[in-house]
Amino acid sequence: MQELPFLLVILSSIAHGYWNFLLKRAQNKDAFLGLSKMAEPVIYAIPFAIAVSVWGLDPASLWYAGVGTLLSVVNYFCLANSYKRLDLSIAYPVSRSSTLFLPFLAYLIFQESIDAIGWCSVFFVTVGVLVVQLKDLRFSSISWNRQGSNSGLLFALFAAFTVALYTLWGKEAVRHMHPFIYMYCYTLASCAYFLPSLRRLDRLVVKEEWSRNKWSILTVSVLNTLSFVLMLMALNMGKVTYVGALRQLSLVVGVGLGWLVLRESLSLPRVLGVLLIIVGACLTYLAT
Repeated sequence: MQELPFLLVILSSIAHGYWNFLLKRAQNKDAFLGLSKMAEPVIYAIPFAIAVSVWGLDPASLWYAGVGTLLSVVNYFCLANSYKRLDLSIAYPVSRSSTLFLPFLAYLIFQESIDAIGWCSVFFVTVGVLVVQLKDLRFSSISWNRQGSNSGLLFALFAAFTVALYTLWGKEAVRHMHPFIYMYCYTLASCAYFLPSLRRLDRLVVKEEWSRNKWSILTVSVLNTLSFVLMLMALNMGKVTYVGALRQLSLVVGVGLGWLVLRESLSLPRVLGVLLIIVGACLTYLAT
């Protein structure tokens, strides 16, 4: 993998991991996320206007942002339904396992192939993502006895599939739109999903979340867009599979911040998962 896209994904992963860490500290996560999403187009309105004046915006290309928004909404829907039916320790890592699909989809759509080192990197990252949230390494410790666990697993897998799809779609979209312009249009359109969700919450709860965490909310708004734009720039220069695999380093950032700041314990699966993801990331740099 070339150095510049590798560096861009590393920076994207750090930003992504940090804003997820801030979200984790929120009192009401739905209100926190909704407020951050509503703030994004406001914060970036002036940069967007400047970007359009410099790079232009063909109205005919807006459908790329529309499809990206649709895929994102489907992903949120699948995640929500997976969390309702499965323990977080299963639903979360499975829903993050887009690398299960990316190599095959990238080959079918873009004719991208990866070498033996690349396949090893994808394997290590995928296993690391699946292991990092487990309580211990015994298969019997995984809780499958919740009602609807089979459908929950299907929702989690489909969530991972939609992540792979909108990653691939992002690579195609930035061939026709500047990455920042695509991201802004995508973010603005996604407000149509988050605004009704925010309005369904108790108004006092939303006000309290804003009063308590407004600076964190605004930070998340900035970092979410920055993280995604950096990834889109990397997609424009590198292979989809490697970008998708390398971006899982955000989990390492999240685990590290949880340990350092929140004093979360480092269980054996968590340490093993982090090491596997790091090894996979290093192999990604060596892959061609």
